[in-house]
Amino acid sequence: MQDVIVGKYRLSKTENFDAFLAEIGLGYIKRKLAQSTSPEITITRDGDRWTMVTSSALSTSEITFALGEDFPEDRQDGVSVTSNISADGNTTWTQTQKPGDGKDVTIVREFGERELRVTSTVGGVTANRVYERI
Repeated sequence: MQDVIVGKYRLSKTENFDAFLAEIGLGYIKRKLAQSTSPEITITRDGDRWTMVTSSALSTSEITFALGEDFPEDRQDGVSVTSNISADGNTTWTQTQKPGDGKDVTIVREFGERELRVTSTVGGVTANRVYERI
């Protein structure tokens, strides 16, 4: 699993991200700022612990986790959630984010040789983002 997942990725394509951000409750100005950046994701592994760093011109966030275990996360929109990332086979991760009072978010990450496909769903809204391996 590690060879396909570990690496660095840069955003190359986005679909329906504004609607997704609106559905989680982000205001207009913050949505426009979020869409104006091209974030990079770096994933590393140390034993059974994974670290995922998402960085852009606006902010950087880092989470460290073990697959299948709940962990606290402060999302980039400022909301504190309980997250869990599980592996579905060797190339897919499914993450659930459960805020204390709000809508649950599901994020599916599909890792390939050249790209990472991220599908984020909240309520009935789904956004797709593609990151190129760099």
